[in-house]
Amino acid sequence: MAGGGGEDNPVAINVTAMVDVIFCLCLFFMCSMHFKQLEGKFESWLPKTGHQPRPAEQPIVLEEIRVFMRWEDGATVRKVGPLPVATDPELMRAVLTHAADHKRLGRTDVPVLIDATAEVPWQDVVRVIDLCKREQMARIEFVEPFRR
Repeated sequence: MAGGGGEDNPVAINVTAMVDVIFCLCLFFMCSMHFKQLEGKFESWLPKTGHQPRPAEQPIVLEEIRVFMRWEDGATVRKVGPLPVATDPELMRAVLTHAADHKRLGRTDVPVLIDATAEVPWQDVVRVIDLCKREQMARIEFVEPFRR
């Protein structure tokens, strides 16, 4: 029978309070949950070229380890300093040679500067970052493209 049911259910339970507690617990767990970000983060230092005036024409001394990346004839052209590199092993050999030269001079915290124009695909830039991270290069920085 609908509504009467005193004989089938001898103990009347008020479920309103239990539903309220369960609802509050669900809200608490939903608000306190943190999602783990799996990818998309890596440490980088970006150029500070907003509204700052450019200094007068001064010769640029390229003492750092700079990887030039340009888009020419439908492909990315990479250079480490003035040395053109075609393959990933050549690139890392040149970068590690420059890093070893800096270590011999006592400079241990020299960054690898990535100098890429806007036309270079990001997958090529990220590939260079991955190669440097595999060799435990601690500092990788982005710089404004060098104008020749």
